[in-house]
Amino acid sequence: MEIGLREWLIVIGIIVIAGILFDGWRRMRGGKGKLKFRLDHSFSNVPDDGSDPDLLSPPRVVERKRDPEFVEEDMPSMSATELNRRRNIEPQQGDLNLDTDEPVPTLLNPVDDDIEPNLGSAREALPVEEVLVINVVARDEDGFKGPALLQNILESGLRFGEMDIFHRHESMAGNGEVLFSMANGVKPGTFDLDDIELFSTRAVSFFLGLPGPRHPKQAFDVMVAAARKLAHELNGELKDDQRSVMTAQTIEHYRQRIAEFERKQLTNKR
Repeated sequence: MEIGLREWLIVIGIIVIAGILFDGWRRMRGGKGKLKFRLDHSFSNVPDDGSDPDLLSPPRVVERKRDPEFVEEDMPSMSATELNRRRNIEPQQGDLNLDTDEPVPTLLNPVDDDIEPNLGSAREALPVEEVLVINVVARDEDGFKGPALLQNILESGLRFGEMDIFHRHESMAGNGEVLFSMANGVKPGTFDLDDIELFSTRAVSFFLGLPGPRHPKQAFDVMVAAARKLAHELNGELKDDQRSVMTAQTIEHYRQRIAEFERKQLTNKR
């Protein structure tokens, strides 16, 4: 019987398939029944513990947590050491009655507004031994807006000055000795008036150094009034130097610290 072209093609196909199967069987025998793969070195550092169920799954979308815009630990130090360094000198909220229209004290000792602003600087600058701090922290995450903050503190008699912070002098016009100061509550603690329109901060720090003003008790009362006014009008919260909520008891404790400091000063002079 003659074999046609079709039969020859079938025979040749069978031979080719048999050859492929034989070659595969031979390779497996040579590898002792195990398939070999080339290691992709890009995965050489991935731990092979088989515990990651997402290794071959579609990529996961991980929602990143926003870094906090403000943490109180980042507030600049208002210690006596830090204040001396800046000056280049060596060695319950309801208890405060913020809703009352309490007038802000103005002049402790009448000063002629025509007197030069550096009148108080004529006194020898002594190293600060103790600092009384009142922090005002914004309740709103957006913080205190620059224009509103500036207007508020100007109404309380503070004026921009040395160390790029604000100071309250004896006179509302900015004359006489410095009673207390106010720094930015976010490091580095300064203000930039050129950028005040776009400026905002989560906190400010009022502070009074001892020795300092001639009448520290009265100066402290003026500082408390300014801090209360800011907290009340700009939705802030008063906190002490330990960043705990300030109460009427805290205010009284500060006054006792002033009285004790004055007693020590008198004792040292004798």
